Amino acid sequence: MYNHLRGTLIENRINRLIVETGGVGYAINVPLSTSQRAPKPGAEIIVFTHLVVREDALLLYGFLTEEERALFRVLIGLSGVGPSLATQVLSAVSPRDFALAIERQDVTMLKKIKGVGAKKASQIMVGLKGAKMLLSPDEDAGPALVGVAGDAVAALEAMGVPQREAIARVEKVMAGKSGLALEDVVRQALQ
Repeated sequence: MYNHLRGTLIENRINRLIVETGGVGYAINVPLSTSQRAPKPGAEIIVFTHLVVREDALLLYGFLTEEERALFRVLIGLSGVGPSLATQVLSAVSPRDFALAIERQDVTMLKKIKGVGAKKASQIMVGLKGAKMLLSPDEDAGPALVGVAGDAVAALEAMGVPQREAIARVEKVMAGKSGLALEDVVRQALQ
């Protein structure tokens, strides 16, 4: 529903930003890393958002980069991982370091994250086992989550495609290709 908000940062609390745009102040739940990197109140800010709809609330989550949002979306698509835990993961580790941990099957690193024990770390590893397409090698910096792939999987899931099938479809579309737009990946994955 909302891709991003551009506005004035009114307030920066731990794990929550208030951004005013068009005369409306949006309360945005953010990982600690986003709170720490946000500019000072009064400055303009762009926050990439994800809306979580619950029976009792509409919760807006925000991130300073599309990669963080892509990782958040991948995580909440896993069984047993909700927005709070996904936010904890992003508070503790960058998308790049998370991708490295998944690639190396580093359960120990995941267990260092608040709220992630041995069982949850193993669940996350198993849930992401087929998600190699989310890792993009960068010779200088190692692998990182690719925003288009993660967003395409999230879009397919929003249309009712099961996560594993969505990952397989996106992986097939993106195999050996680069520079595809999100719309193209989703359209081809639906064919």
